[in-house]
Amino acid sequence: MRRYAGGFAYVLAGLAAGAASAYLVIENKGVKSAGSSELWTSRAKGLSGDSAIYVRAHYLLQGRLPPSTGQIDEATADTDSDGNVLTSSCRYTVTSTGALPRWWSIAVMTDGSESSSPQVIADTDSVIREADGSAVIHAAATPQPGNWLNTGAAGRFTLLYSAVAAGTQRLPGAPPFNIRREECP
Repeated sequence: MRRYAGGFAYVLAGLAAGAASAYLVIENKGVKSAGSSELWTSRAKGLSGDSAIYVRAHYLLQGRLPPSTGQIDEATADTDSDGNVLTSSCRYTVTSTGALPRWWSIAVMTDGSESSSPQVIADTDSVIREADGSAVIHAAATPQPGNWLNTGAAGRFTLLYSAVAAGTQRLPGAPPFNIRREECP
C-alpha cells in the first residue's frame, strides 16, 4: 500500500511541477519591448513567431481572445517612466508624447483584469484634449480634475494601451504616452 501511495505522490508532484513550469513559460515568453524604451511591453508583437502559442495561451488564461496581428496594437506598462512600480497609493500623469492614432484607449488593470468602474478607461472618444491636440490623463485612486483614471485601492496596477490603425495609417512602434509620478506618500 505504501508503494502505491509513494508512486501517487510522485505523479502528483510531477503534475504540479509541469503545470508550474508551463505557467511560468506562458507568462514570460513572447513579452517584447514595445519601442525604444522599456516603459511599454507588448505580447501582441509576439503573436507572429516562435512564441505565438505561448502568447495566445496567456490571453486565453486571462479569458481574452488574442488580438489579430496587424489589426490592433496592445502594450502594457507596470512602471512609470523612471522605473518605479505603478501603485494606487501614488498619483500619476499620463501624457501623450506624439501623434495619436485615430482610435486608442488606456485602461487600468488590477490583478490582470479590467475593473468594472467606469473611470478605468480613457479613449479617443472620452478624453478631453489640450489645445495642441495632446492628451493629459491623471491616474489616481481619488478623483482628479480633467481626464481621470481610477486606479482603485488594489495596490499595484497595470496600464493597458490599445490602438487600431485606420486605412493606410501605421501605428507607432511604441505607445505615444509617457507616465510620470506626481506625488506619492
